[in-house]
Amino acid sequence: MNDVTLAIARNMFHLQIHEADGQRFEDLFSKIMGYKHRGFQAVRPYGNIGDRKNDGWIESENTYFQVYAPCDITKSINDAVTKLKKDLEGLLTHWDALCPVKKFYFVLNDKYKGAPPQLHQKMTELKLEFGLDDASVLVAKDLEFDLFDLRNDMILSVVGHLPHINNEEYMFVSGFTCFITAWIDFEKVARNKVVQLVSQRAPLGGKSLIRILHQHSLITEDDVTFLGKMADQRNHLVHGVSLTIPRKSEIDSMIVITEKL
Repeated sequence: MNDVTLAIARNMFHLQIHEADGQRFEDLFSKIMGYKHRGFQAVRPYGNIGDRKNDGWIESENTYFQVYAPCDITKSINDAVTKLKKDLEGLLTHWDALCPVKKFYFVLNDKYKGAPPQLHQKMTELKLEFGLDDASVLVAKDLEFDLFDLRNDMILSVVGHLPHINNEEYMFVSGFTCFITAWIDFEKVARNKVVQLVSQRAPLGGKSLIRILHQHSLITEDDVTFLGKMADQRNHLVHGVSLTIPRKSEIDSMIVITEKL
């Protein structure tokens, strides 16, 4: 791959990371690990016994993985810390006799925001408590490094078809990816917040979310105007009405609003 194609591939992977919650992220992780290591085996939940706290393992290396992909890690950090020890204890109960657990990795979709310090601290504690050779948190950037160390055909299998474009076209694609990623994050966080506030069966998006957030005083009148403008630009871009990308400062402002929610 040349530099532009490689940059596009990375942008496409970033977008996949931001869209992947729950099972979608676990599937993405398993696909990359399957390419990286022939000995990797994904474990699927079965009936009422589930996966017995093992989302994937490498038997020859006594290595186990547990995957966690919440919509917003900052809102569920306590659950994640509690989950760590429970998962490891369950793993030891069900798998240690079969293949001793020597390495344990907690794979977190942090969406490139970084794992909270509590998780790293807890993994260090667990490593000492259970006498493991290694125990650490893996995040999106770790998966990205693993993916782009692979052959080009494997990379393409994960990110999909890459268009052949020039530098000017790449700048548009890069800006588009940055904006849409920020919008996806806003909608996910906003939707999660709205579900806690109102009884709503049909999924909400865009301006409906903005209106409800304002009704509950979670965003200001200025935010409503600004986000409405961003919603219009998103729709125009997606439907090919316009090719105008919001300025970086506008994308940054949208990210700040999302983080405040």
